[in-house]
Amino acid sequence: MAIAAHSIKMLWFTLGGVLAGYLLVHPFAMLAYMLGPQHPHKPWDFSLWGRQVHLSFSADMLSMGLAFAFMGGVAGFFLGAWYLQKERLALARIESERRWAALATLQELMVTLAHHIRNANMVIGGYSARLEKSLADTEQADKLKMIRQASQEIEAVISSLESLKEIDRTQYASAWETQMIDLKKELEARLPAKEGKE
Repeated sequence: MAIAAHSIKMLWFTLGGVLAGYLLVHPFAMLAYMLGPQHPHKPWDFSLWGRQVHLSFSADMLSMGLAFAFMGGVAGFFLGAWYLQKERLALARIESERRWAALATLQELMVTLAHHIRNANMVIGGYSARLEKSLADTEQADKLKMIRQASQEIEAVISSLESLKEIDRTQYASAWETQMIDLKKELEARLPAKEGKE
């Protein structure tokens, strides 16, 4: 879709250049030539102006008109390329600023959330680890181990969000349009490291 829109815009710029070259630049060049010192006459002889403009579109001047149209088309093509490149850069800058603003807001939010969540998570993880070591009941110890692992996952999520440098989104659920921040790579890097320290 974007490529098609880009091609259409380039076509319009090129056609605009062709029309400007043939309908504007060509007769203007003819008129400027006739008003030069090599053709002495009254500069405000508008009847002469009219004859020159009419002559510009005659069959005798078709080859010259096509040459101006070609040059206008080339100029329009390069002007279109410059304009579209400028447009792309502007859109990229706006998107970059939007992403950085969202990232800054997220980091400010995480500083606040991390403080409160970590305090509670330390209690959950710390006491579950102690109880797990002191319990003889294997079934209960396994449940405490699951609680401790969940606590480690919460810590990993907080650490990943705090160190986030760019925002990648993934679909939250296949049937929903809502998206969430994709932390899969960060969590895969952090959780094994945490488990290895145990």
